[in-house]
Amino acid sequence: MVRHQEVSDDLRAKILNGTYPPGRPLPHSGLLAIEYDASSSTISHALSTLKGEQLVIRHAAEGMIVQPPPTVVDLILHGPHGHGPLPWAKCCERSGTQGTMITGKVATEKADLDTAGLLGLDTDSEVVKRHRRATIGDTVVRIDEAIYPHQLVKDTPIAKRGQVPRGIYQALADAGLEPHMVVQRVIATRQATEAEAKALKLVRRALVLTYDQVIADRQGTRVELLRFVANPARIRFVDEQFSL
Repeated sequence: MVRHQEVSDDLRAKILNGTYPPGRPLPHSGLLAIEYDASSSTISHALSTLKGEQLVIRHAAEGMIVQPPPTVVDLILHGPHGHGPLPWAKCCERSGTQGTMITGKVATEKADLDTAGLLGLDTDSEVVKRHRRATIGDTVVRIDEAIYPHQLVKDTPIAKRGQVPRGIYQALADAGLEPHMVVQRVIATRQATEAEAKALKLVRRALVLTYDQVIADRQGTRVELLRFVANPARIRFVDEQFSL
């Protein structure tokens, strides 16, 4: 493990267990460097990580002030509701907070090799991409892409701007493409791109949670690729109450 991660992990644990209570400053960075036998740059990087996780905030006179732990929302990936994640607003409500899903641009473009492979398309095929952002309060905590084969959805509301009346899955069902099974689901972590770090208000090279899911209809036609990039300090991916 990289040294600054060891330091940030230990400081995070002490914040969460109350060793450093909310409203109080962390020890000065010079003292932390002595305590952890680490360089000033290592301490600075560790503190930047905690700042990006909203566990501390910089105060000009007092240094890094500990903040109450931010609300973490359980994103229910699969449960009695069906194949797709539970609507974001409901997940936030269950977690005792308020959240909004903001629909962004909807674009038709050529599929890249990775997308074409996951959706079982030819490399010259087009896809419809729907971009969304999930917020807790005013903070963006998740960036979404929902991707569909253009040939399948071009005459449906999915290919148009704005929210889809009665939801994406109903629109797919109305087009004879009712989602039936999860073909693949991959959850991983990686470093955020600069654009992702900026959108999620994370420090550069912070880790993000990623989620890729491919859904097919009853005939095995792959009809949707979901891709999420999430702030791991604000979202947990959860499955519950589904048959084995």
